[in-house]
Amino acid sequence: MEEREYCLGITYIADGKAIISAFSTAGFRCIGQDQDCTHLLRTLQRVQPQLVIMSLDLPGDVHGTVNMIEQEALAALLLVSRKPVEGNVWKNNCDAAPLVMTLPAERNVLLAVVEVLYLEYVRRKRLLEEVKSLRSKLQSRTVIERAKGIIMKELSLDEHGAYRFLQKKSMDLRLPLKDYAESIITGKASR
Repeated sequence: MEEREYCLGITYIADGKAIISAFSTAGFRCIGQDQDCTHLLRTLQRVQPQLVIMSLDLPGDVHGTVNMIEQEALAALLLVSRKPVEGNVWKNNCDAAPLVMTLPAERNVLLAVVEVLYLEYVRRKRLLEEVKSLRSKLQSRTVIERAKGIIMKELSLDEHGAYRFLQKKSMDLRLPLKDYAESIITGKASR
């Protein structure tokens, strides 16, 4: 198993030491440790670990921090608490409802839970990247279609002819097709 990097946002020092000890023998490396939500988020954005373990009672906006981690897919997230958590501890407007594990936990259980969370994070991050790519392609296609419509109207070309015109002009100007199409729409391109 490759070495994975993680960050801790833990209020109890003994819990942090126990987690670091358990994880170091399993090929994990702690690359950041903070004791409040604001600093933890900054650390996550700066060092980009694969995993974050965060205490439910970490000072600051825990719900906002969890939402940010989940929405931006910053890392796999495991919340920990010293008291058993019953029911939904999340506000109604919270998008994410992550797993909350009670500490202390057996090393093997903790590592198994982290492995499952990490695999789900990898799957989710891949899906988010796919969605982002598809949105970009759709946006490009929409821009090109609008420019094609303008060219068809102005130059009395059919759809295929307008597309070929856009392709040729973008190649002649050494511009990506989407960029040339945008300049047609904004009226900045010569025909």
